[in-house]
Amino acid sequence: MASELTMATRRNRGGHAARPGRQGGMALLVVLLILSVMVIIASNMSGRLQLELRRTGNLTAGKQAWWYAMSAEALVSKVLAQDFKDDPNVVSLGQNWARQDAVFPVDDGKLTGRVRDLQSCFNLNSLSVPLKDGVSGDDLEKQPYQVKAFHALLKQLEVEDYEAVQLTDAIRDWTDKDTALVSSYGAEDAYYEGLTPPYLTANQWMISTDELRAVRGVSAKLYARLAPYVCALPTDKLVVNINTIKPEQAALLVALYQDKIGLDDAKRVLTSRPQKGWKDKKAMTDQMPVQVSTIQGLDAALDVKSSYFEAKLIAEVGDTRARLESVFVRGKDNKLVMLRRLSGGAE
Repeated sequence: MASELTMATRRNRGGHAARPGRQGGMALLVVLLILSVMVIIASNMSGRLQLELRRTGNLTAGKQAWWYAMSAEALVSKVLAQDFKDDPNVVSLGQNWARQDAVFPVDDGKLTGRVRDLQSCFNLNSLSVPLKDGVSGDDLEKQPYQVKAFHALLKQLEVEDYEAVQLTDAIRDWTDKDTALVSSYGAEDAYYEGLTPPYLTANQWMISTDELRAVRGVSAKLYARLAPYVCALPTDKLVVNINTIKPEQAALLVALYQDKIGLDDAKRVLTSRPQKGWKDKKAMTDQMPVQVSTIQGLDAALDVKSSYFEAKLIAEVGDTRARLESVFVRGKDNKLVMLRRLSGGAE
């Protein structure tokens, strides 16, 4: 009897001794599982925190870059205003506004930009001028001065005659206010509705030269050739500042003279231009082999001052960039008015 009790006691003791070991192992596994979950959660929280910090940093840098760009815009306005004050009758490439690729260091970054005279180019919206009564759009000899000048510009850029006429009249139909074809070479809604995707003509002045890409016949290659020579102003007048045409734009001056002068003549005159520009257009036209009076419309198309300017600005803060394109118009008393502002945003 005693031996049976002893054996039972041993079995009970052995059984009680085994259970704590198994329970301890389970507890350790639970602790390890909890620790693993906590590590995963902490890792995710750390990753999210880093992402939020980067996002906040990017937003802060973007805002800072934007305000730097706005400050640069204000600086351009002041520089232009001062140049107008110094000489209200002449705008030239020798003035402060014309400094190219200026770089201004700022906290944590820099500002770069350039200003372009929007009257050193051919105003595409001048092609919207209506025909005189009784004149057919197909009669090339009786077209307005602007149309003939644009034909000449395209010829200087080695565009075929037929293609030049088609392109010119397509732009005329795009910028005029009606839906009637200006000539058999033009393009109105019926043409564009047949494209994929279809769209309509603007039937108003272009806001930007970028619109030119939507006009029939304007390929990317042709647009790249045209871009340095054209602009889009809120007027149907063609007035080009001979003081801000660069020698590499000599083809534009030849076009204004409707091919009556050679490219070498234009380059020679532009290269010999005084640093501060000509004080009047006669000082330039007297150097040409052709008299202004022999080309109807030429005199009104030439000037030595400008009213429209475009500033392209880039503000950099760290790895963030903000782009700003601003167009100014010179108003009464030489005061600048903001005409358009386009933000490229941060990148």
